[in-house]
Amino acid sequence: MKHTITIFAAGLLLLNSCQKKEEKPETVVEETTIEKITETAAEKDMCFLQVISRDTIMLTITRDGDNISGTYKSIPFEKDKKTNVFKGTIKDNVVTAVGTVSAEGMTNKEEIIFTIDDKQASIKFGEMIEGDDGVYRYKNVNNTSPMAITKVDCK
Repeated sequence: MKHTITIFAAGLLLLNSCQKKEEKPETVVEETTIEKITETAAEKDMCFLQVISRDTIMLTITRDGDNISGTYKSIPFEKDKKTNVFKGTIKDNVVTAVGTVSAEGMTNKEEIIFTIDDKQASIKFGEMIEGDDGVYRYKNVNNTSPMAITKVDCK
């Protein structure tokens, strides 16, 4: 009889340990939280692209509050490209920044000013002169010509 009770108890323990444990449901992130994260990322990163004939102009920016950083690239078909990696600020959709420019084997510091909206960026182009601080700045900001670059999805 003792032997039967021992076998029966061992069987119960074995059955109990082999039962499937109830799994805790995974934590599900609310959809609204995911949307907020996506919206925040979309507000922070913006890309612009313009192709004229075979020449390409690209602008990528990252916004963090009033601070802006990014890269401006001008890639002419048959000439040396120009790349400006910049940091600056934005106020009333106008970005004023200074960046390190690499063009035709040379490197210098250069100001870049542009406006942004939902559909495009307009970069100012004009005569520049070297300042006492070694940074090339617009000689006369009011005497510049804007070039519009269309907003595109960042890839």
